[in-house]
Amino acid sequence: MQQPMQTWSAEELLAVWEAGRQQHALDRALTLLAAATPGATRSALADLTIGERDARLLELRALVLGARAQGFTECPACAERIEFPCDTADFTHRKERAPARRRNAANGFHQPNSRDLALVVAAEDEQQALHILLERCGLQSDLSEDDIEAASRALLAADPQAEIILSLHCPGCGHRWELLFDIAEFFWREIAGQAQRLLREIDALARAYGWTEREILSLPPQRRQTYLELLAA
Repeated sequence: MQQPMQTWSAEELLAVWEAGRQQHALDRALTLLAAATPGATRSALADLTIGERDARLLELRALVLGARAQGFTECPACAERIEFPCDTADFTHRKERAPARRRNAANGFHQPNSRDLALVVAAEDEQQALHILLERCGLQSDLSEDDIEAASRALLAADPQAEIILSLHCPGCGHRWELLFDIAEFFWREIAGQAQRLLREIDALARAYGWTEREILSLPPQRRQTYLELLAA
């Protein structure tokens, strides 16, 4: 049974950011989930398929920041900065399904998890990375390109949450393209932004009123904002 997740206080959000800021992106994703799921071990979270991991990250993101988000990217044709609103609730595959690893055992393959990808990213080159990934998924490492393509489609069909594709349009030049949405990286950037904003607030209020960090973070967000507005007046 999936462990219920819980949101963070301002102090806990800072602790999560400090724990993850020096980590690899794969480890950061687990750090986010572990901090919000006290009943789950990091080892158990590392065993989740990437689709299952990302589904939980989407749930956690909605719990901490809400479902609505604002994304930014550059047009690959003209390099214009593109802002796109999105609702992360739309990215979740809501159909109930058995865990991908258990369901696919009879088919001779399993879905990659964080442990598998850690080995892949440590590979010396793309060819070695591909061989490692195929072997970790229980597939032959000498497959033809057509077989690899078919295996990739089968893996994704079994764990569709592992890939979120957005269709974007540049209002400047009219170019249309597809963007792979990485919830782990997207959510981490938001957490980093929130943490840095909190630190600026702490710095300003501590300088003005002599309060400790704990005293400042214990204030409700609206109260902190009111004091900051008084300082800016």
